[in-house]
Amino acid sequence: MLTGALLALASLIAGDVAPGAAPAANAPAATAPAATAPAATAPAVIAPSNTPTMMDAPPPPPGEPVDVVEHLGEHLPLDLHFMDGFQNRVTLRELLKPGKPVLLTLVYFDCKLLCSTLLNGLIKGLNQSQLKLGEDYTAITVSFSPKDSPRESSLYQAGYMKRLVSASTAHTQDWVFLTGSPDNIKALTQSVGFLYRWDQPEQQYEHPAVSMVITPDGRISRYLYGVQPADRDLRLAMVEASDGKVGTTIDRVLLKCFRYDPASRKYHVYVLAFVRTGAAICGLTLAALLIYLWRLEIKKGTWRAPPAPKKGTVA
Repeated sequence: MLTGALLALASLIAGDVAPGAAPAANAPAATAPAATAPAATAPAVIAPSNTPTMMDAPPPPPGEPVDVVEHLGEHLPLDLHFMDGFQNRVTLRELLKPGKPVLLTLVYFDCKLLCSTLLNGLIKGLNQSQLKLGEDYTAITVSFSPKDSPRESSLYQAGYMKRLVSASTAHTQDWVFLTGSPDNIKALTQSVGFLYRWDQPEQQYEHPAVSMVITPDGRISRYLYGVQPADRDLRLAMVEASDGKVGTTIDRVLLKCFRYDPASRKYHVYVLAFVRTGAAICGLTLAALLIYLWRLEIKKGTWRAPPAPKKGTVA
């Protein structure tokens, strides 16, 4: 009996370790070897920004020249759309006023030096010229950087307008600051021959210092170069662009005696006009003097008609 019990116990032990038998419940579970390769991570997703960048509107290639190619007499693309400082979508055509020339400037608001120097110089010249904003002319300043926003244009407009002597009588729409899309900016700058480029190392634009005077119907009348055009040049250019409708009679007379010199890019005395004017004045003065003396002799009775020639003689 004892022998049978031992045989049964041995058989039970042998069955627990037989091949293919399930491991004991208290046996530790086999663990997979730790992975040595780093787990792949998904690329971070960057949320799109509403702030425009220079990549949104590629600037002109670095190799482009910085220059002005004059397009005198040509019309601006008046149906281009821009945004003013109050976020109104306007066209250039809507900003023109009958009988009033327009002073057009192209700048960008992040400019470190040249643009602010140009606008300050224009304000100084306009104040000295005694021209009144809104009454004698209007002004349009367009940013050629797609990065600039209507909010920035509003701040710049308020800052520069208050420096004009005639600002108290002017309306905000008499000098607007505009921003626009890359395509509209390109169309406008090309129409006036304004060539500029992006300086990648300096992270700024290189551009000419020039202002343009536009006729009331949108044609390019005159280019004024430099950061501070002379007040005389500004005034004569406005009178010329308005076809004499702006300024005084003296301004219109002066315009006859001054001509714009493309070489020096300024208005100079037109010598031939002075000679002609002087000759005409002398002729009229002499004629008036002779008529006065003749009438004086008639009044005194001292004037006698010349005797008639005798027959047979040559007069």
